[in-house]
Amino acid sequence: MQKTGMDLTQGPIMKNLVKLSLPIMLSNFLQMFYNLTDAFWLGKLGDNARSAVSAAGIAFPLIFFLSSFGFGFVIAGTALIAQYKGAGRPEEMKRVVGQFVFILVIFCTFFISGSFIFLDKILALLQVPPEIYVVTRQYISVILVGVIFMFIFLSYQSFSQGLGDTVSPMKIQIISVLINLVLDPILIFGLGFFPRLEAVGAAYGTLFARIVATIIAISYLKKKAPMIMPGMKDILPEKTMLKRILDISIPASLGQSVTSFGFLLLQGFVNSFGTVVITVFSIGNRLTGFFMMPAMGISNALATVIGQNLGAGKMKRAEKSVKKAFILIMAIMTIGCATLFFFGSQITEFFINDPAVVETGQRMFKVTSLASFVFGIVFIFMGVFNGSGHTKPNMMLNIVRLWGLRIPFVLMLSGLAYQYVKIDFFVPFLNWIAKPLAAYPYDALWWSMVISNAIIAVWSLVIYRKGNWKKAKI
Repeated sequence: MQKTGMDLTQGPIMKNLVKLSLPIMLSNFLQMFYNLTDAFWLGKLGDNARSAVSAAGIAFPLIFFLSSFGFGFVIAGTALIAQYKGAGRPEEMKRVVGQFVFILVIFCTFFISGSFIFLDKILALLQVPPEIYVVTRQYISVILVGVIFMFIFLSYQSFSQGLGDTVSPMKIQIISVLINLVLDPILIFGLGFFPRLEAVGAAYGTLFARIVATIIAISYLKKKAPMIMPGMKDILPEKTMLKRILDISIPASLGQSVTSFGFLLLQGFVNSFGTVVITVFSIGNRLTGFFMMPAMGISNALATVIGQNLGAGKMKRAEKSVKKAFILIMAIMTIGCATLFFFGSQITEFFINDPAVVETGQRMFKVTSLASFVFGIVFIFMGVFNGSGHTKPNMMLNIVRLWGLRIPFVLMLSGLAYQYVKIDFFVPFLNWIAKPLAAYPYDALWWSMVISNAIIAVWSLVIYRKGNWKKAKI
């Protein structure tokens, strides 16, 4: 079999993790630049800055929801390719890729078209303010087209990571981000002969960058990993492999989609507090995500290490890799979260110099930095479960974290629970729990993160120690 990527079943574990995760980290950072670049330039639109940033911020959880149905397949791709590589079965890897082609065609045809049909109803559910409704709809309509190309690239990225090649996807991300970086100011402000498109211009810049990334990804796959390029017989639906992929991907997709729908509901709560909170929440999502990228990178790298070693039957090595990943993630999260805690106001001001936004952002980062640190622990165990193909625990953890904990605590801590709970018996309790945040009820959005993340971190450890993840899926 042609040597491609890294053999993670041998060699120093810490060195392998770092070597594999560094390109993933950079790729994740670059992916965040799609949104950070938009937020930066849209924040320079003068009187229209707040509306433009808010429109992009509202689009973020919606696109995450619509695209989350496909993320489970990406997890399945990494897990199966990694386990088959560890087991030395290249023909099975080719079948995995072929079935992915079939799945992508079906998904893009039905799901994306359905998203356009129900877009207005979704925006109504989100309680989008009337003054930014039109621009939000235009922005999202363009971004939706880009979701198709995003999935193709993410599928390629999952195959490469399963093989242990994280450098090639990183190179493509660099090219894509540079294109977006150049196009954003041109299309937003209408430089040269281009029209001034403002928020919609940022969406077009992202779309074009993703199209280019997709074209390069397909050519890279042919060049770097020809042994897993499927033939026509591999693309035709094949029951056994489809079932294997769906067993892994459906729980992951359900977990992501149900969770992201919860974030849509959460965005509705955010929108009810007005454009200042919408703007801060938008910047906070991007910056918190940006500083959590290293933990996500190590988690993804750990998934590949776990997958290859389970496929090769090296259980002790898989367990040892979890401990090494814990050390790396905790060290990185300490630095990143400390930065957010101490410099939250300066970071907010960098994106939009609005005193009300900066003041709210400072309070937000004091709390969300702690929540992010705790969630770094959860990332470790998610990497383990994804790499082994046991995605049901992650589905449970994601759903409970948002629906069972965060949303209820937002309602109770902010006082919004009064709108939904009319039973007199609970009124004293609701008064008591909402009292600490009475002056700033929207701070419930941040404190609920701390509570939910802490509980889920403990639960993740309990599931890990039970050991069901140790059984390979191939």
